[in-house]
Amino acid sequence: MSYKSVAFYKKTMLDTLRLKINRFMATQKGFSPLSAQQYAAYNRYRPEGVKPIFCYLPFNSLTFSMSGQVFVCNYNKNILLGRYPENTIEEIWTGAPANTLREHMRHNDLTYGCNHCQFYFDKGKFTNLRPLAFDKYSAHTTADYPRVMEFELSNECNLECQMCNGNVSSSIRKNQDKLPPLPNPYNEAFVEQLLPYLPHLQEAKFYGGEPFLIPIYYAIWEKIAELNPACNLFLITNGSHWNTKIQALVEKLNLDIAISIDSLQKERLEKIRKNIVYEKLMENIERFNRVVKAKGKTLSLSFTVQQENWMELPDFIRFCNEREASVYVSYLDSPKAYAISELSKAELQRIVVTLSKETFPLDTALHRHNAQCLQDFLTYVNKYITNANEPQYEDYFYGDQTVNAYTDPLSPVYVRQAATRQQVEQWLNDYIAQHPESPSLTVEQITHKLEQAYGDQSPSDQSKLYGIILQSDPPKTTIEILNTKSIDELRALTLPLLPRVVLV
Repeated sequence: MSYKSVAFYKKTMLDTLRLKINRFMATQKGFSPLSAQQYAAYNRYRPEGVKPIFCYLPFNSLTFSMSGQVFVCNYNKNILLGRYPENTIEEIWTGAPANTLREHMRHNDLTYGCNHCQFYFDKGKFTNLRPLAFDKYSAHTTADYPRVMEFELSNECNLECQMCNGNVSSSIRKNQDKLPPLPNPYNEAFVEQLLPYLPHLQEAKFYGGEPFLIPIYYAIWEKIAELNPACNLFLITNGSHWNTKIQALVEKLNLDIAISIDSLQKERLEKIRKNIVYEKLMENIERFNRVVKAKGKTLSLSFTVQQENWMELPDFIRFCNEREASVYVSYLDSPKAYAISELSKAELQRIVVTLSKETFPLDTALHRHNAQCLQDFLTYVNKYITNANEPQYEDYFYGDQTVNAYTDPLSPVYVRQAATRQQVEQWLNDYIAQHPESPSLTVEQITHKLEQAYGDQSPSDQSKLYGIILQSDPPKTTIEILNTKSIDELRALTLPLLPRVVLV
């Protein structure tokens, strides 16, 4: 064995021992650290090498959402760090929720809102896991300044993708939901508040909606170009826009681009991503790729795998390899009608048999990453084949959070799906059939009370409120609320939840 091999072996053993000691100490302090065996597998996968902490986002990142709510990242929306403009950026960054999240992460405990990463960690799907992109900041755990900011400031978008909703697409909200535009708290004052932080940023990421349609982003980009031109910028676009202004931005800023494309087939693409024009998207992919390559960067192409496009994943990987583009694969979990996890065992087995035959070049790091995306997807599918009760994505989010939402004025309210009054009525009937002693009111009386309480709300808001009721856990608590509260009390208790509802 060479000297280098011995040194590497010793370092690996030392790192493993250190992790075991840290896990034991975390348990003694009342934390719930990650599985040691799975964490070892995760550490082996990490491109930056073994790290003692699962994720460095809480020490380095802020995410600004459309409603003014601020989180540590797009995937932990259980823990609200603050709300703009009620709270300043400084108050948000140094506040109690942020510090509590950091303490949990120091002990590799994902129970404080990090359900998304817990789900994919448990499934062994490590490719594109958000914390990996933050391993580069592992030396920064003092939280002096955020080194990364993510902006999701508007739902302005020209597409109406079948798996999307009005909270993320203004076109869906206008044309399908028939609702007015979402209120937007971000203005010039917000840009001014950002100024002291911009020089310290190493990365800034921009989401939508469609970023190239959001005016305030152009104001932020201008300030970054002035104060911190070396800052690494990233945005994900639907690829439908290209003009001289966009070209100048891509050429001028230190910008990485990702483009969403969920099919290489014209008919399927234009069905999934309504309002997209296949030919225009393909032209723009080549345009963005040329400009990005000229700057020594790599274009990313994002593929949301679902029931009607999974068979395209191999061709999509080849498409990316031909352009030396990086693959990003996300798994659609909601709406359920499109989710892979809803397929029968026979259908899931057909996916594995079909895709297991595929092979790809492995000669570069990019090619190996792209090929791994397919292997991860097969691992994901196999878990549902081997375990009929395999926990699904929403199982990592719900439970008692609905009841807690009544008492916690800051927590988001995650709703699996919108519902109707008739579905609530059936839910009540089912519960009473199993617990005949429960309600003091009849089903008809309860549903009549709901109609009186929510009758003046929009159909969309009514469906959200009914959705909250349907996922109540335990149901008994919610039924007691419906029984004992007056109509006015019921309205006062539940209507404030509406601005915090997140449909997933």
